[in-house]
Amino acid sequence: MRERRRNYELLFIIPPTRIGDEEISNTIERVSQTITNLGGVVTSTNHAPPWGRRKFAYPIRAYVEGEASRRVFTEGYYVLMHFQMATDRIAELERLLKLNDSVLRYLLTLVETRGAAPAVVMPVETLNGEETEGEETEEEFEEDEDLDEEDVAEDDEDDED
Repeated sequence: MRERRRNYELLFIIPPTRIGDEEISNTIERVSQTITNLGGVVTSTNHAPPWGRRKFAYPIRAYVEGEASRRVFTEGYYVLMHFQMATDRIAELERLLKLNDSVLRYLLTLVETRGAAPAVVMPVETLNGEETEGEETEEEFEEDEDLDEEDVAEDDEDDED
């Protein structure tokens, strides 16, 4: 059976105790390596502005490696990562992110690509003034606009009730 690979987006926060450039790059590499070991492919990593070091909306209490009690954090280093992975491996990735002391918080979302809405095609006239075949004429457009105006009028009546 074939694995179903999907696109995901991972936003994670590195605690300010690891704010050195080398520590940040090691943490990003460690998360990237975790994804790769699970059979995923990292397509992009972004920690340039507007990401990077940012202040939180509210303080977060979390345990820090080597400390017995929780510490209050008011800022962190944000990293946005896009990757592809088999759907059955996502639970294992989340488990490993929870165990990673270098990740304060994370948000993993599925990126759905939807087909673009068909654009309205206006009739194109050829050099000799004839319309091309297979495209709507101006009369058909006018009929569509009339229907839209009727629908709006009905909606307005419903709102008044």
